[in-house]
Amino acid sequence: MHYDGSEEGEPRRFSQITIRGVDRVLYNRLSKIARRMGINVGTLINKSMELFLSALPHDGGPRIIRYPLDVSSEFMRGFLEGLGNVIEGVEELSVSRKDLLESERALVFVGIGKLRFEEDVDEETFRSKVRAIYHCKEIIIPETLPKMLVLSVSRKVGKVIVVGRDEVE
Repeated sequence: MHYDGSEEGEPRRFSQITIRGVDRVLYNRLSKIARRMGINVGTLINKSMELFLSALPHDGGPRIIRYPLDVSSEFMRGFLEGLGNVIEGVEELSVSRKDLLESERALVFVGIGKLRFEEDVDEETFRSKVRAIYHCKEIIIPETLPKMLVLSVSRKVGKVIVVGRDEVE
């Protein structure tokens, strides 16, 4: 097995790649951001490409439109923050009704490993305080919270577990 998780005989998932036509100023800005975040540039570029691809149809459709390319970088930076307060990069997070109500703005959860909404989170509070959930591996919700409501604000989620109906590890 290779360091990147691929088996012998399989193409390696991660490798050194040279890309022509990269804007040096943009690359340097991205590099500074990666250093401040404590990650390498490759990881940040991979996440950026993943976010870009998530905006496109899965099969690309008959013709992929250019709209994501025409969106300014300032817009993309402000997009998530414009939706609400962004909570991101937490491995495990448990959120109660009180937590949600204490936030002055709606919340956007991004890149949470395991996101658990406590039993006291009701439908009305969820609707008013949870704007979006992106790139979370697992969301655990109480039986009283409609699964379709949670999925309607979720993108790129691994699985949703309903406490009381599904097995929780």
